Amino acid sequence: MNPYATALDGLVLEDPVTAFFDFCREREKIRLLRESGAPAPWSNDPIFQRGRFLNIFREDDRGSKAIERFVKPCSQDLPSLVHALFFARWCNRQTTLDALSVEILNEPTHLIRCLESLPEQPWCNVAAYPVEPVKWEGELWTRFDTATELFGRIKTRLTDLILGSGGDVCRATDAVNDLFGMKNDFPIFMAIIDLAEYRPDVIDPASHVPTGIGAVAFLDRLQQHLGLDNHHQTCERMIELQSELWPEAKRPFQPIDIEYLSCECRKYYSYVNGTKTFEGKNLFRPGESAQLVFDTLDRDPASDLIETQIHVIAGGPCSGKTTVLKALEQSGHSVVTETSQELLEAGISEGRTAHDLRADPVAWQQEIFSRDHALFDGLSLDEIVFTDTSFIEDLVFGARAGIVIGPNVASWIKRKRYKTVFFLDPLEDYEQSQVRIESHSVARQISEDVRKEYQRHGYELVAVPAKSVAERVAFIEAHISKSTPTHTSY
Repeated sequence: MNPYATALDGLVLEDPVTAFFDFCREREKIRLLRESGAPAPWSNDPIFQRGRFLNIFREDDRGSKAIERFVKPCSQDLPSLVHALFFARWCNRQTTLDALSVEILNEPTHLIRCLESLPEQPWCNVAAYPVEPVKWEGELWTRFDTATELFGRIKTRLTDLILGSGGDVCRATDAVNDLFGMKNDFPIFMAIIDLAEYRPDVIDPASHVPTGIGAVAFLDRLQQHLGLDNHHQTCERMIELQSELWPEAKRPFQPIDIEYLSCECRKYYSYVNGTKTFEGKNLFRPGESAQLVFDTLDRDPASDLIETQIHVIAGGPCSGKTTVLKALEQSGHSVVTETSQELLEAGISEGRTAHDLRADPVAWQQEIFSRDHALFDGLSLDEIVFTDTSFIEDLVFGARAGIVIGPNVASWIKRKRYKTVFFLDPLEDYEQSQVRIESHSVARQISEDVRKEYQRHGYELVAVPAKSVAERVAFIEAHISKSTPTHTSY
């Protein structure tokens, strides 16, 4: 089902061809003004001021520039170039590509260590650029493993598939995805269309491209207005019209340009039509990636500060939270286990893996947000209870998946306060497991992010040293017996 199919329904657009080129001129003017150092706003159009749009020419995007720098040293070796372009489009993050040299792709162990040492997740925000796991010869490969290991193993096979396409982007994309089995083949398509920039003898830059779901509604308008039979004819005619309607453009359009700019026009005129709103990943924030928003209805917006008896056992993935919580339960305390742990264990008991369950990071984190909001909103205010993490950890993992909270949930977090936050120092003997799949270095980075998030929300953390379980439990019980407030209010 195409969620954008009806985005332009009811919109009166007398001449979509003129509208297309008007959009192009204004968006290109914005790029030139911004790159010149002119102050914002770069347009008087309120939609361009608030909405997020791609540049008119793909080569002007930061990501495309980073890819060009990254792959340039191997541009003459076709299998290495294919390997580099597929890695780059699976990563699709400028800062990551800028931190690497293409030679590191031949050393997967070193590559993995480098990626795990980065201060932020190495992949483009998955809300803006989702990449599914790959099915290769009966085995499921995560985005990370595909980029760091699989592509290096199969670069020659990928090259042969592409060479067998006769220069046709669609045929090459389908040939690769026949083996990958991805529902969304967009990353494959992007790597192959990028190849046309460096090896036009392998992939024809003028090759027709498939119509993405976001471009259908506007391309349909263009096709109908021009009296043509299909989108390929429509792209060809729009390329011809460029010399008449936008002769000052810096270069001629190719079919890929018409297709993806039709998607951008659909976005723009959806705002005009009122079927798209300025929120979440649609909202332009200078210097920030596109983001989804999780929010709920605010049942009691006028409520004062709500004090609870919730004692949080917090920390990163390598801190021993679950073990401490089980020991507290054995000592007679009321405990609440971590939502993600419960979901993972339930899925694993059904024969799935943690990689499979978390393969779609956005859907996974949205489920966690929803369940944890209901959980913590429903806990008793008067009963002493220990919880394995809290909604604050969700903010950290959600941000890594490209999800931020909306104003109602932000207000709820400020109002409903935890009694104590016990922050467990990381353990040195951390080991990965079926459930705990982060590496040691990534776990430590998450631990630090969690610490900062609690502090940002006004909590004074009670540090629990990395000692034996019995010593940790005794420390926690001694602290709560004092009934000392351990957080600051807003």
